Amino acid sequence: MSTPDPVAPITRNEPLREAVYARIVTLLSTGRLSPGMSVTEAALSRSLDVSRTPVREALLRLEAEGVVHSSLARGFVVRPLSDREVSEVYPILAALEALAVRSAPRPLETAEHDRLAGLLDELEASGDAVARRALDTAFHTGLISLCGNQHLQEAIAKLRTSLSRYEIAYMQHTPSRGPADRQHRLVLSALAAGDRERAAAVIEEHWHDGRRCIAEWLSSERGTTAPSAVSAPARPHTDRAS
Repeated sequence: MSTPDPVAPITRNEPLREAVYARIVTLLSTGRLSPGMSVTEAALSRSLDVSRTPVREALLRLEAEGVVHSSLARGFVVRPLSDREVSEVYPILAALEALAVRSAPRPLETAEHDRLAGLLDELEASGDAVARRALDTAFHTGLISLCGNQHLQEAIAKLRTSLSRYEIAYMQHTPSRGPADRQHRLVLSALAAGDRERAAAVIEEHWHDGRRCIAEWLSSERGTTAPSAVSAPARPHTDRAS
């Protein structure tokens, strides 16, 4: 593969293994490592200015998470987009985020609300797919952090990493986000009012709509009809993936 675009340099006070993993995830979530692309330890170690050992450890971790797979001829390869993965992972993410939102122990405090609302302001104003995905991720991360359950947060983060290559590819091809943005606002308003059940219902709908949109987009790219197994239950149409 060609050497990836530079990412933030790794500093001395960062744990090396986690830092290398995080930089590779950034390359995936910004589309600089795209589905089907070969990923070699040598190229990544040069790009990140680290030895090959932490790079290999990070790639093996991503392989275990289903994001890349090893190839004798090509090193590692970013896994291609799959209808089956969409149909399997999105419902799990919908259920887990709904659980996290439902588990929030109290209504949002003013500072928390303002911080999340600020992320939505930036997200709605941005026309850049990479920036929009980063802001979307920050908003969802902020939401699930309210539950205080570290194991649940880590499980959701792992699924988001797995889906990152879908989200950035979809956002780069599909600029419309109005319905998704409205759902974000509804979740935030419900949490501010202490209505956790309403917030959980909207966030679950949000991810099911994302699953349907991704499935329809994949089918249109291939010139096929979306498999019924991937289609979400009948819901109002929203053009979004996350």
